[in-house]
Amino acid sequence: MVPQIGDEVVVSCEPASARVAALDSRHITLEWPWGVIDNSSNFRWDGGFSIPCDDSDLEWVPYHIEPVVSELRAGDVCMVSIPPTRLYVGHYEEYDPPRNLGWVPAPTAGIYVIPPENMDEEDAGCMLYMGGAEPIRVELVDD
Repeated sequence: MVPQIGDEVVVSCEPASARVAALDSRHITLEWPWGVIDNSSNFRWDGGFSIPCDDSDLEWVPYHIEPVVSELRAGDVCMVSIPPTRLYVGHYEEYDPPRNLGWVPAPTAGIYVIPPENMDEEDAGCMLYMGGAEPIRVELVDD
């Protein structure tokens, strides 16, 4: 399946354990449980991924953290996932060769997803990378 702009999809990612690297009033940074730093890459990914702490932030990602961020401190372990979520496709691209982003395995595709309530906002979505280490699933909604 190659998603098209405007398609409605259900996106999900199974939970994984992650350590909290840092936390401030706006973001929680996790030691990302998927992917390994590619030391041969010109891109210097540090192994972390920052997620907005609350829904009021202008940034949006579909990731869910348990327990809630307010209960976590640096060094704690949490679960990160994408519960099955209905979203719209804003953009889709395939990478051949896989895209060098500083981690291995490198992703083979990217999908920009937008929540339904933000469809009219140009930068209201999030790019998810597929075909790498993150077990992201994307299913087309048929109804």
